[in-house]
Amino acid sequence: MGYIILASAAATPLGLLGAVFQMVSHGLISALLFLLVGVVYAKTGTRDVTVLRGLLSPERGLPLIGSLMVVGAMASAGIPGMVGFVAEFVVYRGSFPVFPVQTLLCLLGTGLTAVYFLNLINRVFFGRLPESLANLPRVQWRDRIPSVIATLLVIALGIQPQWMTRWSESTTTALGLAVATPLAVHSPALPPSLPLSGTLPVPAAETPPKSL
Repeated sequence: MGYIILASAAATPLGLLGAVFQMVSHGLISALLFLLVGVVYAKTGTRDVTVLRGLLSPERGLPLIGSLMVVGAMASAGIPGMVGFVAEFVVYRGSFPVFPVQTLLCLLGTGLTAVYFLNLINRVFFGRLPESLANLPRVQWRDRIPSVIATLLVIALGIQPQWMTRWSESTTTALGLAVATPLAVHSPALPPSLPLSGTLPVPAAETPPKSL
């Protein structure tokens, strides 16, 4: 959500387009991750990362759920080819000319997000599956299909961002141009003859009368 606030505050046409991209990206990625965490909790009975281990085991673990979780983590970390990368890139391009320091801090936050998810994936899905989780219930297709659809959308919009641009670019461009219009144009206190620069016209010097 911080990316959306940054891009909206910049109020450039590209920044507003990035804010729309980020809203779509955040919704898809968050939905995917919450779905997967729900499946893991339903099958293991816990969300404690100190207990979970080796869920990517192809024989007794949750290999498909673990693979989709890796994709969701990559998308959230802004890996190219995912919708998260497209959204964050457009946000950075649109906000950097206005807020360079804040944009660099957001870049730092993206790196920290990647570190956090790498730690999570390594602790929960890799390693040896403990005996307490050796006989996990089978994941039904009704639990898999929503996650698979969300994953496909995350990848598809990362490869073809024009699908989002086609629906939102005209609106965000018009909004950005309206925000960038000088306030002097819309101010009723200014006389109609006042130039846009805000400077008063200088009267021409009077010429002395000619002597007879």
